[in-house]
Amino acid sequence: MPIYEVGEHELLKEDTSMILVDEEISSGTLYLSDKRVIYEKKGKRGFLKATSAKTLLDVHLYDITNIATAVPKLRVMTRRTITIEYEKDGKRESARFEVNKPKEWETTLRRWIEDSKRLHSDELKRVEEEKHRRDVEMARAKAGTTNVGMVQVDMGKRGGNFSGIVDGEEIINNETVSGAIEPVRSSVPMTEPARCKKCGEHLDSDAVFCPSCGNRV
Repeated sequence: MPIYEVGEHELLKEDTSMILVDEEISSGTLYLSDKRVIYEKKGKRGFLKATSAKTLLDVHLYDITNIATAVPKLRVMTRRTITIEYEKDGKRESARFEVNKPKEWETTLRRWIEDSKRLHSDELKRVEEEKHRRDVEMARAKAGTTNVGMVQVDMGKRGGNFSGIVDGEEIINNETVSGAIEPVRSSVPMTEPARCKKCGEHLDSDAVFCPSCGNRV
């Protein structure tokens, strides 16, 4: 009897034979659970030597690609069989078994294969989303430690164009991934140069007398 996984339930079980090129190659038991198809070859007991049971097939339902049955109308030297095609290590393989009720096996298999493929697809998406989330968090963590204080302001001819790195995102001329930001304005006040109150001539900041009229300022 196979060892089932946690939460795995047996659906069908039948003593049968695995067939290759219309020749019986082994006698064993075929199992169907809600997750796998398993075929276990029976062991043999001998006077001098005994062989233990051996698992010849163990395939997940989501790896099964096709099912075919052969049910003759008159059972005279003709086997009732079910053929299971599946993918393993990138190769397509198949196994054929003689069973008493091929249609029951086929109906049950198809129903559970559909559910298994859907659950497997959802699991792959969840794993991919989790990996993407970890990659984003790692990128943000690296950006937070390597880009601290790295801000560059390029006022340009017009003034107010910002380029730099904020919260791990590069900003060039006010454009970010999420859109534009408000221009950065200079906080330095602009003042007019001093003039002589008498003649209006421009004065240096350290001037005491007007260089034009001599008036004391």
